Amino acid sequence: MLRFLEVGLIGAVCLAVLAFGGTAPSFFFATQVIVLSLGVLLLLAGQRSLVAPIHLPVAVPLLLIVLVLLQILPLPAFAAPLFGRTLEDLAGRSHFTVSIAQYQTVSHLLLLVTYLNAFFLTLVVCQYRNSKKRLVFALLALGMFEALYGLIQYFTGWQQIFTYVKKYYLEDATGTYINRNHFAGLLEMILPFAVAFALLRAEVLLRNTLGGVATISKIVSRNELLSVVFWLFLAANFFAAIVLSHSRMGMISALVSLITVMVLAGTSSLSARTRATIAALFFLGVAGLVVWIGSDPVISRFETFGQEYNLTGQNRVSIWHDTLGVIRRHPFFGTGFGSFSVAYPSVQTAFLNLLVEHAHCDYLEVVSELGFPGGLLVFGSIFWILALTVRNYKNAQERFDKAASLGCIGSISAILIHSLADFNLYIPANALIFAVILALAWSNTHRRGALS
Repeated sequence: MLRFLEVGLIGAVCLAVLAFGGTAPSFFFATQVIVLSLGVLLLLAGQRSLVAPIHLPVAVPLLLIVLVLLQILPLPAFAAPLFGRTLEDLAGRSHFTVSIAQYQTVSHLLLLVTYLNAFFLTLVVCQYRNSKKRLVFALLALGMFEALYGLIQYFTGWQQIFTYVKKYYLEDATGTYINRNHFAGLLEMILPFAVAFALLRAEVLLRNTLGGVATISKIVSRNELLSVVFWLFLAANFFAAIVLSHSRMGMISALVSLITVMVLAGTSSLSARTRATIAALFFLGVAGLVVWIGSDPVISRFETFGQEYNLTGQNRVSIWHDTLGVIRRHPFFGTGFGSFSVAYPSVQTAFLNLLVEHAHCDYLEVVSELGFPGGLLVFGSIFWILALTVRNYKNAQERFDKAASLGCIGSISAILIHSLADFNLYIPANALIFAVILALAWSNTHRRGALS
């Protein structure tokens, strides 16, 4: 049963990523069916031994589901003022819903249930040591495939996603994603795991070679050196693919997450020498890539940074300013989960000839749709898991758990930073993987003795 859940979960994640990042509803529907079916199967199987040892965080998921259900339930007209609606808005109707776009809210409720199912399935899988390792390595393998796919796209000019010919971002690496920023979002979630494992193996390598006069020759002769080189090779490829995606926030988020990983590694048993060695080797590889491919495309992208983040004009800041207007009108219960594209035109002052589907800031978009209570539930729980992981990762008894926790910290930090100026949490594949990583972090902070 456990192996079936593990294979099904990994398969669902891979399918979501490979099928345009889950942005095509018809393709992501298959992923939803797999994840929800696995959840139902686990409930019907009645195997309490798989669930009983788990510390289940049920309060926040239940409150989120209740909040979204409240948004689509018919409410009497006299309650309209309590939810930021006027009687004129009802046009004589005796009932109304908080959501101004019920279909979108129902669709996003199903997405939310899918992510929560993936979260709980990951908790079941991660209580077994070998299953947890296979899950982490599967994410790394998936990330490596995407990175190599993106590098091939960039260097060969073969701008296709399997048989689909790309129409946008024809000079960027996007892997199997349509949007370069969401491709970078995927890789920045996986990159910290490769760096964490490189640090882990480097610590073992240097520990076993200290104390002799022929230190270099000892290091070269150790089997751990191949492992360190392998993980650094993976990390360099992840970072190179992010750079070649030309996603500015992707590069910034990846760098900040790497710095976070290096700093936290210094608070544990990892020596400054180990961290300095890994950092030097990693950035030496990155520098080599920059010399090889040239730095002009990246520099030109950052030269336009000020134009997109100023206070006037057609840019993201204008969208953020308008989104604040939506929040002011519906501060407590929002406009309905997934309803941003419907609510935004009422306050729109930028891109008047275009349909703005997202706020390009996950924080603002979630609050506009779920209200401040919903935003607090979503991001408060994420920051809480991050804080618990930071506090407890040093207490891990096994090296793998410590490296996995460090990778989770870097991954969560990267998405939280990227969410300031993009909408990765509204991309189904990235949200699904993020739910899996959150569950992995939670399982590491609530260990009750891992099973083989």
